Amino acid sequence: MKTLLSSLFAVVLGLGLGGTELLAQTDGGAKLEVTLLDYNGTGTAHYTVAWVTTASGTFIKSLRKQGPTSWTSSQWTAHCPTWNSARAGSTVLDGYTSATAPNYSGTNSPVILTWNCRDASNNLVPDADYRFWVQYAENERVGGQDVPGPFATGGLLWTKGPTGATTTYLNQGANFSNMKVTWTPTSVPQNTAPVLTVPADQTISELAPYTANATATDADLPAQTLTFALVSGPSGLTVSPSGAIAWRPTEAQGPSVNLVEVKVTDNGSPALSVTNSFTLTVSGGVVAPTISSIEVTGGNVVVRGTGPANGTYEVLTSTDIALPSAQWVQAGTGSFDSSGNFSVTVPVSAGVSQSFTKLRVP
Repeated sequence: MKTLLSSLFAVVLGLGLGGTELLAQTDGGAKLEVTLLDYNGTGTAHYTVAWVTTASGTFIKSLRKQGPTSWTSSQWTAHCPTWNSARAGSTVLDGYTSATAPNYSGTNSPVILTWNCRDASNNLVPDADYRFWVQYAENERVGGQDVPGPFATGGLLWTKGPTGATTTYLNQGANFSNMKVTWTPTSVPQNTAPVLTVPADQTISELAPYTANATATDADLPAQTLTFALVSGPSGLTVSPSGAIAWRPTEAQGPSVNLVEVKVTDNGSPALSVTNSFTLTVSGGVVAPTISSIEVTGGNVVVRGTGPANGTYEVLTSTDIALPSAQWVQAGTGSFDSSGNFSVTVPVSAGVSQSFTKLRVP
């Protein structure tokens, strides 16, 4: 799992992408290379700008500004309107800047720059698709109208993620050539293991339901999926993928000491598993039910007594005590409370000369 110290994952505010999200953030740099081709304008003052947006076009920051010093110069509106409109008043600049150039040679072309993938607030942006844009122009007028310069139509789309890549693009007419973006991520740290916590050792009774939960903590951002599973344990014990543990030891499983080993798997890359164990001791034999009182009330017989704490019982009735239990009729079921007490009410049928009641612990 990635740690916060790696700068690989963090909580980020989504740059107009829908609020606060937990998104992967791979540190690194994106290098843009574009050759500008003179489109044979007649002006003697040359401007070049470059900027970066999200894939959907949300402006992040300017990366190059060569031209009038003032951000509010009418020359930007007249000759680089695509950039000037996209920045919507933003004056954040990360990269090369200089005054107006006399031509497209030297530092003006090819355009070569590297973005450190920080936004206008210097926060590392999330892994996603981004677009580089370039526009250049000359200070010229044709027929009394200012002439806007060409820009890289559609932008240069590339993907920021844990894997490096170089993307090349087709030339755009007589304006842009040799266009390339190289994304180079920093090294990605390996996963570290989750921390698994299992229930404390415990003594339980035969036939008594046992439930508990295994838990785990995960330092990944975003958190990887954690899946729990049973490695080893007594027959009938289960562990759900979410860590819920359940068991009801049978009469044959006591007395005994049972080691339960649980595994949690962090499904990141690479997937990592951790195991931990605890013991469940099943106490001695079944606590035999004991009848402490029988009371006839109206048309009912109320039987009270004790038995295995939290265990279950069946109430069987018959008019012939000699019949085998399999032929007795089930009149109801119930559970002993946590102290092992029970109370059961059995109705007496009118016109029956005699009726027998049997309490059976499964």
